[in-house]
Formats: sequence, C-alpha cells, structure tokens
Amino acid sequence: MRRVLVVFWMTGLMLIQTVGASFAWEAATHAYIEEHLYKQKGQADEYVMRNRIYGANAIDIFNNNFTSPYLDFAAYFHSTSQEYFLEAWQIAATKEEMAFAYGFVSHNNKWGMDSTAHISGITYGRGTGYVIAKAKVLAAMLRPSLEEQLGLPPGSLSDEVLVNLCHYLVESGVDFLILEKDPAIGSKLMNASFFRSNEVPALLVNAYQDDFASLAGITETAAASIIATAEANFQISMINYGWALTQPNALDLVAQGLAGIGVIYLGLPPGSETILTPVAKSGIQAAKVLCKPDFEREIKADTGWVNGKLSAAGVVW
Repeated sequence: MRRVLVVFWMTGLMLIQTVGASFAWEAATHAYIEEHLYKQKGQADEYVMRNRIYGANAIDIFNNNFTSPYLDFAAYFHSTSQEYFLEAWQIAATKEEMAFAYGFVSHNNKWGMDSTAHISGITYGRGTGYVIAKAKVLAAMLRPSLEEQLGLPPGSLSDEVLVNLCHYLVESGVDFLILEKDPAIGSKLMNASFFRSNEVPALLVNAYQDDFASLAGITETAAASIIATAEANFQISMINYGWALTQPNALDLVAQGLAGIGVIYLGLPPGSETILTPVAKSGIQAAKVLCKPDFEREIKADTGWVNGKLSAAGVVW
C-alpha cells in the first residue's frame, strides 16, 4: 500500500512540474513582498493593499489542476518569454482593478517575483533561482531520510523528482519564516482574499478569454466560464491557506495540504495523507533551517528588483 501511494505521489509531482512555473514563492511570501513594493504598507489604503496582495497570488489560479486546458493556461500565465501577465494591467480602469493588476504583474515569472525564485536569484542562486538552488541543496540533505520515510530503496528517487519535491518544501519553509517575521501575514492573506474586489473576475475574463479560447480551441463563453470558476475556487483556497497560517497547528495544516495534493488530484484512497503528511512536515522544517540564514536578504533584494522592473514597464499609478 505504501509503495503504491508513493508511486502515485511521485507521478503527481511530475505532473506538477509540467506546468513550468508552478509555485515559486508561496502565498505568504508573495503577500509580504507586495506589502513592501512601491506605495508600500502605510502609503496605500488598506483596501488597495488587499487587492494588491490578492493579485500578487492570483496568477496561480490554474496551478493545481493538472488537466487540459488548465495546464496550458498555467503555462501561459507563467511564460518566461512573453508578457501575457500585462494584459490585465493594460485594461484595468478602476482603482480596484489597477490595484489587483499591479499585484498580478508583480508576481510574473519573466522579471517579477517568481523570476528570482525560478530563473535567477539575486543574492543566492544566480542563474538558477533562489528556490531552485535551495531545493537542490535540500534534496541532497534529505534523500536518505525521505526514501526511508516513504519506504523506498536507497537511490530510487530520481534527482529530478527529488528536487521538484524539495522545491515545494522550500516554498513552504520560507512561508513559515515569513510567518515568524510577520505573525499577522495569515490574517492579511485571508482578508485580502475574502475582501478582494468584485471586479476581479470580470477583469480576468475580459483580459484573457479571447486568448484562452484560441489556446484551447474552445468558445469564448467556455473560456470565460473556466476563468471565472478557477478564480472563485482560488479565492476559497487562499482564504483557507491564510486561515491555516493563523492557527497554532499551522505547520500540521500546511503539511496536510501538501500531502493532500496527490489525494485530491490523483484520486488516491482515503487516508493516504497519514503516510505523506509526516514526510511533508519534516521536509518543511528542514527547509526552514536551510533558508533561515539568508532568506531575508534575498526577499529584500527581490523587492528592490521588482520595484525597478515595474517602473520600467510603466506599471505605476
């Protein structure tokens, strides 16, 4: 039974990897960086900042559905060669739309927050990305214990799968370091998601329904429905994640969430989380130790980098 679950879980991780960007910095880290960009916390009103924080995560609305056309839509948003993420900003008209779109753009994988996590770090992981570089170190550290916990023979996890697994652990580990630095970050993320502007779904639909219809070979109406449904589901997931970070047992809850990816999307038997959750929990704890000495330096540098890139792209108001 354990071996079967592991095979399904590793398959799930490979599916995640096909998205391309997937997650880079996690939600709390995106929220924290967004608070410190231009017109930072204290210089922008609370409602504007909430929409910016939600926008800074919403580019990931398709990331956890591993079927077509969602994989294609996720790859589209996370392109490293194009700037499709600017389309929402280009049509944003109201204060609420612009706040959301500002955050949406700041996340991008070409020159935004995700680029320093995935493509090239600023203070660590140059040419690789901070998260990816840390994941490679963590993979070497954890390989023996992970294989033992998962009931696998030594050396049976490929480097590719192991690094991808550790990628997710690093993201979560940094989120918990952010939580230690700002204990209110979970509440901020929860409130930003709950109170996001009602204009957001229509903005995303208007910006992307034509492109997505062409990309998937579907009608514009069908594309609009997919976008609206994905955003609604994402909003709920962000509210839940923010809430989890406010709880005394936040680490347990997040570890359960990571373990639940395979159960939810791959149809694993009920109770599978009991095997995977301890693995995720110990991995997150190890990632925290690994990233603690230098994560603040990278986050600060990332903030300055993204500020400059946003200004250069004309994403200001």
